[in-house]
Amino acid sequence: MIKMHFDSEFINRFKSFLSSNLFTQPIDAKSSYWTDYSKKISVKVENSSLFIEGEAGNYIPPKKYSTKFFYELAEPFIKKIFYSNVPGRMSYEGAFNKIMNENEIPAHQQLKFNDKKIIAKNISECKKIFPFNYAINKHYIRSYYYINILSSYIDLTKTKFIAEIGAGNGNLLSLLKYHYSPKSIVDIDLPETLILSIPFLKNLFPDSKILLPNEIDQKINQETLQKYDFVFLTPNQIANLEENLIDLFLNTASFQEMHISQIEKYLNVIQKVGKKDSFFFNSNRVEKVPYDGKKNESYSSIKPTRFSEYPFFKNDILLIEICRFLSLTQDHPLYTKLEKIIK
Repeated sequence: MIKMHFDSEFINRFKSFLSSNLFTQPIDAKSSYWTDYSKKISVKVENSSLFIEGEAGNYIPPKKYSTKFFYELAEPFIKKIFYSNVPGRMSYEGAFNKIMNENEIPAHQQLKFNDKKIIAKNISECKKIFPFNYAINKHYIRSYYYINILSSYIDLTKTKFIAEIGAGNGNLLSLLKYHYSPKSIVDIDLPETLILSIPFLKNLFPDSKILLPNEIDQKINQETLQKYDFVFLTPNQIANLEENLIDLFLNTASFQEMHISQIEKYLNVIQKVGKKDSFFFNSNRVEKVPYDGKKNESYSSIKPTRFSEYPFFKNDILLIEICRFLSLTQDHPLYTKLEKIIK
């Protein structure tokens, strides 16, 4: 359980969100995976404190020098001892250092880092620039890896408006906000998962101006985004986004947990709401069955979500490959894709 403190103004606004009708979603809004895991996310409000817990989507790292902090420091060494000879079981630290120091010549549309633009060349540099009073867990390491990719192809200092679909607690968004200062960030997620990201991002950026889902009563346009550092939307509210608005869309390890029909809706939004020559970055499993992990009689009837079957638009593909970094750290391969929106 994670504890955070806030002033009364934020607490009252957050309580209003929790009591809103936005938690009533259409029956097809969630895959069976998220139908199960969204029930495991909860929050308790006591005076000026929030107590948050959850499993999927909750990748908030431990505070520095806590018991869990020291455990996570030791975890890579433990893995090195027990998994050193097992393919795909390198630590995130080791995988990051390995990939960032390779000098392979890429083939067409394969990843090529720009050494002059990347934000960190190794884990030591990540730790030096990491701004928050938390440990750099594997999810933050992965976020720095993604930022190295993005900064190699995009001038992130000019991306005024960024949107992420399925941001979890907001690790990647927090780094983009701190290091590149976009004018506004839109977090689109299930209301249950926004329970995690809203307080976490507000805790990291206490002076930020935020717009909560229950406070939205009109179209989200450029004028709206100019007023807020963070705008939080539920899937039911994506129609509120004005066309030709966003400079960079993100989706990492989220489409893989949806059905193709849900992915299609989001791809339509990205194509419509993204500006001409904006970007869409996407990193998801080659294949995943979107279920809750408990195999039963209905498991065999659940169709796997396959990256190759995503109904992509015909945009300009800058990068597409099996993610070499994550192939070193886990068994299941992921595709990484970056495209420029053509209109």
